[in-house]
Amino acid sequence: MGKLIDLTGQRFGRLVVVERAANYIYRPNVQFAQWRCRCDCGAETVAQGNRLRTGHTQSCGCKQRDVVTARNLTHGEGSRRDGLSPEYQVWRGMRERCTNPKHLSYRWYGARDIKVCERWENSFENFLADMGRRPGPEYSIDRKDGGGDYTPDNCRW
Repeated sequence: MGKLIDLTGQRFGRLVVVERAANYIYRPNVQFAQWRCRCDCGAETVAQGNRLRTGHTQSCGCKQRDVVTARNLTHGEGSRRDGLSPEYQVWRGMRERCTNPKHLSYRWYGARDIKVCERWENSFENFLADMGRRPGPEYSIDRKDGGGDYTPDNCRW
């Protein structure tokens, strides 16, 4: 192990180094200095000094969770603390019935060539803008023409 660089008090991303921790022993003759750090979220973690200095470790893991959550929630409806929004569940179910041959209801929708309009196919935001919020839990999506496609003109709550 080379000369130890004291990282106490330094900030690396969301982490502030609090104190030295026990070395990480990779092999009998290979060791890495480790540091106890406090994350901005309040959690404590131990990180290798070389990974802190090179930017490979920047948080306790909360940053990765935030990045993944943001990537998956472009519209904020796909995953809420209390579960998926009712409108998102309807939109997802509508698409699955029409496009996924493994869906239990595909034979009554996709196999009969019932489609989701292009405007709604890949945009929950467009679906929500056209349909609005579901008026109540007793409502589901209804096609005025049962043999027609899922389109703004053919659907209602």
